[in-house]
Amino acid sequence: APGGTSPTALPIPTLTEAVPSTTVSTIFPIQTPYIPFSVNTIVENVVLRASPGALFNAKTTLALNTRLVVLGIAPGHEWIFVQTPFDNTGWVFAELVEANTNIATAPLMQPADVQLVRGQVVDENNRNIPGVQYAVIEGVGSTGSPPRADAVTDENGIFYAFLPVTATGTWTVSFTAITCKSTLMGPTCECLIENCGKSDPEITTVTLPITDLLKFIWR
Repeated sequence: APGGTSPTALPIPTLTEAVPSTTVSTIFPIQTPYIPFSVNTIVENVVLRASPGALFNAKTTLALNTRLVVLGIAPGHEWIFVQTPFDNTGWVFAELVEANTNIATAPLMQPADVQLVRGQVVDENNRNIPGVQYAVIEGVGSTGSPPRADAVTDENGIFYAFLPVTATGTWTVSFTAITCKSTLMGPTCECLIENCGKSDPEITTVTLPITDLLKFIWR
């Protein structure tokens, strides 16, 4: 064109018949980085512990409405690993905090320097029973206030009781309660079946350390 630049002619594409590919694409999941979220204590004197469980040392106590940053969660989802406003870290019982985010989205953390007593509760059709509480108590038929750890079954019907690595000998594992969040309970926390059923066995004993998964049938 006069006084301008001549346009460049584009090549005409050659049409070819599409041949189906025999290569199967591999889809890799995208790992989303964890973004820590905050929770607030809902009672006074929440204990920040060195490890997840009532048998571990208290590092400090936290006032009502203390803001905590959630860094992780223990197996069973009953204990969360947090950072306090004073940069202390430790474990708190998840029922004592309020969160706008599902705490189960926190990364799973395996606590150090603990031993586990685990048990699974299923019904007679092998369906997992969440929300059932068991106590793990030192000794057999102990009186007074022996060392004790309580744990509630999760969505897989498994409870995780955390004990110090120094705990040894015979301990008693016994059914203690059904929580209102259990599938055994209705919307107003009433039993869906007569008498709610029972754990079989209701009581058993273990010798620490133990690696086996204890089995309970809900009848």
